[in-house]
Amino acid sequence: MKIINMNALNAPSKKSLQKKATKSLLKGDFKSSFDLFQRAFWLDTNDLDSIIGLYISDMGMDFGNEAMGIYEFYQSLLSYEPRSHKHKIQNMILSLIEAFDNKTHHLSHVVQSNKEAVIESYNAINYADIKELLKTNSFKDVYSRLPLSTKLVFGKKKDFYDFLCLLANNGYIDMFLNYIDSLPHYDSDIVPIMEMVADKLKDGK
Repeated sequence: MKIINMNALNAPSKKSLQKKATKSLLKGDFKSSFDLFQRAFWLDTNDLDSIIGLYISDMGMDFGNEAMGIYEFYQSLLSYEPRSHKHKIQNMILSLIEAFDNKTHHLSHVVQSNKEAVIESYNAINYADIKELLKTNSFKDVYSRLPLSTKLVFGKKKDFYDFLCLLANNGYIDMFLNYIDSLPHYDSDIVPIMEMVADKLKDGK
């Protein structure tokens, strides 16, 4: 006879706890996020998603902005890298957090240097750096100097769409179309950009 533990059946799953924890994290409720990630961790002590969530939530209680910066950077890497790289990314983020913890009196410097190291290891560049260069250089000048294999990391959707507009307005239509084809889905914000490109193609510009 098989005995069923009714409490176990009603207990939240690891994934549901992680989802609730992430919502709390995004609201800045680091204490609640920590508690939820901790519960998820005890369901699977090897899960790096829970471990990273725990560390970031713990950091957030004292250094909210820095913790969210690392979290957003982590998510941007996950979004723009193949799923097969996830474990490598997670280990790098854990190293970043460790460096952050070890040198709290140089927090800004540590975060920046480690971000740059991670970006360089992926042969990538953060779009924020591109925007800084555009303050004193033309888009064509900046973009033409990037190696073909360089990957751009976008922290916000708005930045990605701004980049698409720059491509279209500077004659990089083929590259624009390549980015569009790579999107898993479209939303309403991209429609005006596509209409603008359609008009350029129709006018032969």
